[in-house]
Amino acid sequence: MLRRTLAPIALCAALAGAAPASAQTGDRLGSSWAQVNVCSPSQLGARAQLAGDGSESEMSVRFTAEWLSPDGWVPLDGAAASPWLPAGSAKYTWGQAGWTYDITVPPGAPYQLRAVAQLQWSGASDRLESQVSGTCTVGG
Repeated sequence: MLRRTLAPIALCAALAGAAPASAQTGDRLGSSWAQVNVCSPSQLGARAQLAGDGSESEMSVRFTAEWLSPDGWVPLDGAAASPWLPAGSAKYTWGQAGWTYDITVPPGAPYQLRAVAQLQWSGASDRLESQVSGTCTVGG
């Protein structure tokens, strides 16, 4: 089994909260996505972008780290879910947030990892959607 503990990483100032692409309102130029941005035997990092919709909603994201078990995708042991992370105001074109997990990969077989991001727009547009990152392989 994979053992992991949560540890937020220091993100650059532009990513700590909102990371607006522009101050335009009403235009939806960005798109929402999630990706793995750190993949090693000791860390799994995930990042998500939420598309703004011009509303006054606040955007946030929560990540869940998963590994591919013989029975399918399952959360890593321990607290696999991050806290809700602020990603800025939906009045901007987009906002981003990220989270890094400290993990311990047992020696031997390779493991496939991924992150599932729950994206939330709270306020006027109240909506929730999920994005799944690509996978990465560690160990082996």
